[in-house]
Amino acid sequence: MVSVLLRAGGVLGAFIIVGVLLWAPWKSTDRVSALMDADGNPIADTSGFRPVPGSDNTAPHELIRYQMPEAATTPPLAEGATAMVWEDLWEDGALTFNTAEDQRVGRPDFSMFPAGTTAEDVMLFYLDLGDMRSLQPQIGSIDKSLDGKRVRLAGYTTPVGFGENERRFLLVPELGACIHVPPPPPNQIVYVPEASGPLEMFAPVWVTGTLRANPVSTILADVGYQLVDAVTEPYR
Repeated sequence: MVSVLLRAGGVLGAFIIVGVLLWAPWKSTDRVSALMDADGNPIADTSGFRPVPGSDNTAPHELIRYQMPEAATTPPLAEGATAMVWEDLWEDGALTFNTAEDQRVGRPDFSMFPAGTTAEDVMLFYLDLGDMRSLQPQIGSIDKSLDGKRVRLAGYTTPVGFGENERRFLLVPELGACIHVPPPPPNQIVYVPEASGPLEMFAPVWVTGTLRANPVSTILADVGYQLVDAVTEPYR
């Protein structure tokens, strides 16, 4: 069942899911003097932050946030896999997404909403998701030379669908406390349609799989890459 607050409290599950999608460090190393937080306030300590390449840093979402905490232990790489970090996925340029709302991955059907949900409730649910997605920076392209490469990448799991025992997830660079922050650019999100191994949502994981430079639109965000034949390991 979808766990949502469709009225005064907003969209419970969706807002939390969207809110935890955060930026990762990019390839740019330039600093600016006045970075803004998610509420539009200046950040006093800008160490560890960088602006999105090509941005004018006038919007709260034009931030690059802290990297994942360093792992206490790093498991050995699977045979044939290459260790990658989020910066490796960056490619200058832009992607174009024209996906119809009803074609987005993870879209729940009406039967998944709680009893008593009205058509207006559902409409507001999708409008709220669309508003959050509209803040996603549509900058950056994908590196097609990575297609088919066996890689390992560390990130946080964010469920895409709303079914029970959901195992589809977005791998994102960092989990944060603010629930008002929009998704990062598409090439800093990886969609994992299925994975074997232990899986806890909103937790850090290592994911090893075959990277596909195949963009996909999900209910939470537009995504630049997919990771198939994936295996998860806890990130500690």
